[in-house]
Amino acid sequence: MTATAARATRRLTPTTFKLLLSLHIVVSVGWLGLNVGNLTLAITGLVTDDPGTQHTAFGAMHLIGGTLLIPVSLLALVSGVLLGLHTRWGLVRYRWVLVKLVLTVVAVVLIPLSLLPGLAELSRLMAGTPADRLADTGPLALDMLAAGLVSTAMYVTSAVLSVLKPWGRTRRVA
Repeated sequence: MTATAARATRRLTPTTFKLLLSLHIVVSVGWLGLNVGNLTLAITGLVTDDPGTQHTAFGAMHLIGGTLLIPVSLLALVSGVLLGLHTRWGLVRYRWVLVKLVLTVVAVVLIPLSLLPGLAELSRLMAGTPADRLADTGPLALDMLAAGLVSTAMYVTSAVLSVLKPWGRTRRVA
């Protein structure tokens, strides 16, 4: 089988491609939305003078992020990899796809290693603080804010790369 024929057998049907692309876009936008929501909650929890608002904001971050971030991020990664494997863009054929892949893998790895433990610790801190008192979050809330800002920049960069498709092809690896 020639290389062209091998590539042709890996192509998706138009309907399958549209479904997979739609899934990838919806899940990726959802991932960005989760992130922006948690970023908004982090800012709210940091700037409020109302203990109830602080407890609600920081508690909701763990409730939302702890439940949804891993499955949504993994679905975005898997659907993106499948699109790369079964379209002309490939996974490492174009620089913009490779950058998106690296950004996504970094985010997927950091969620369970760094973000979720921080959200769980912040939630425990809120649970251990009386409801009528502001919690002393120390640097933890600022860390969650920084994580939200960095991940938002990564996801927006990925979205922009998908539209602009800059930089051309990578060097061919034998």
